[in-house]
Amino acid sequence: MTTPSSQKTVRRNAWAFIGESAWFGLGLVFASTTTVLPEFVRQLTGSAVLIGLIISLTEGAWRAPQLLFANWLANKPRKKIYLTRAGLIGRPAYLLMALALFLGVAGRPAMAVALFFVLHTFMYFALSVDTLVWWDVLAKAIPANRRGRILGYSTALRGVISIGVGLLIAYLLGDSGPGFPTAYTICFAAGGACFMLSLGSWMFVVEPSEPVVEKRPTWSEYGKEIRTILRTSSAFRRLLTVRLLAGFNGLALGFFGLFAIDRLGFAPASLGLFAMVQTVSGILAGLWFARISERSGNHRIVQVATLISLTGPLVALIFLIAPDLLWTPLYSWTFVSIGVFQTAQFVGFASLNVDLAPPGQRATYVGLFNTLSSLVIIWPALGGWVLQQTSYEVLFALTTGWLVIAHIASWFLPSISALPEIDKRGKPPLL
Repeated sequence: MTTPSSQKTVRRNAWAFIGESAWFGLGLVFASTTTVLPEFVRQLTGSAVLIGLIISLTEGAWRAPQLLFANWLANKPRKKIYLTRAGLIGRPAYLLMALALFLGVAGRPAMAVALFFVLHTFMYFALSVDTLVWWDVLAKAIPANRRGRILGYSTALRGVISIGVGLLIAYLLGDSGPGFPTAYTICFAAGGACFMLSLGSWMFVVEPSEPVVEKRPTWSEYGKEIRTILRTSSAFRRLLTVRLLAGFNGLALGFFGLFAIDRLGFAPASLGLFAMVQTVSGILAGLWFARISERSGNHRIVQVATLISLTGPLVALIFLIAPDLLWTPLYSWTFVSIGVFQTAQFVGFASLNVDLAPPGQRATYVGLFNTLSSLVIIWPALGGWVLQQTSYEVLFALTTGWLVIAHIASWFLPSISALPEIDKRGKPPLL
């Protein structure tokens, strides 16, 4: 039986998580790795390889360290403080970038782009602590029957506000906006402020203590556990294979917005609208995927998401080959496909991975899957090189072909009904 005091704590935690998730998601809209940041780097350098490197470094810095952190956190009875510390160190990065732009660093493009990549990568490295700690604290602080409602509220709140944010970005980057670099100074400042407000909301969370292993596994023991998972779990290997194949969407991910401006005649202001479309699509997909998960299992989400993902570069390819065949505003579907797939990374891939994990090994499965998935970081940079050496036609055709293979592979995933205590929605994806 819950006491009034415990109910009050749960309510406090609920509002804290709603605020944390909503502010964090808005920060990602202001500094979108598929719209705002690629155009920022292009304004400075024009290099397709560097544009592709944005997503490569984002994925790598966020995913790769998680396996190490998972073992390091194993014997910590309270983990909230580690996200707080990492946030205080990493989340001001965009505020520093905004300050540098305000002081005139854009006048030296090489220095500006180097500073951006250093700060951006450092921030996402610090954010790599988030996934492990965030889920652990959520599971302890919020009863299972309340999590879905709380995450749903934060999703809806973020979606409503992101519409206004998208319109603001459209104004900032449009012809009537303040121009370069002031527009990006505002975007970085707003994104950094949202991340810090998210952290402020996180600090209101009251984390309960729970029993943990007294002694953290040695690295030798941890390595043996990882090798056993890879050797004995064919389902895990299949899921990882599909994720790596689906990661080929990264070949073109940073170039859909630039293609719209360069070849289809969209104004730079459209990037704000594309960011809004992407965000809202991801939120609606989360609600849709929750129903799919409950009725058919998380493997079905992966199958649906890989199918929708391949339509993004396919639509772009159609606009190249037969530009008069489709109504120009339909090009925004490419960003719908991005939003849907990004949500599926968390709701589908991550949830299915947790479904596969035996009790007591979930943290290891999460860290292992996210770390090995970081192999996809090479595709965005490779996509930039392909574009520089060939053309948009080759880039989009190559991306579509690999995503067809990913979708076919998804039909070999095991059909596992989702466990009732596992949430179907979660913290917004990082890209």
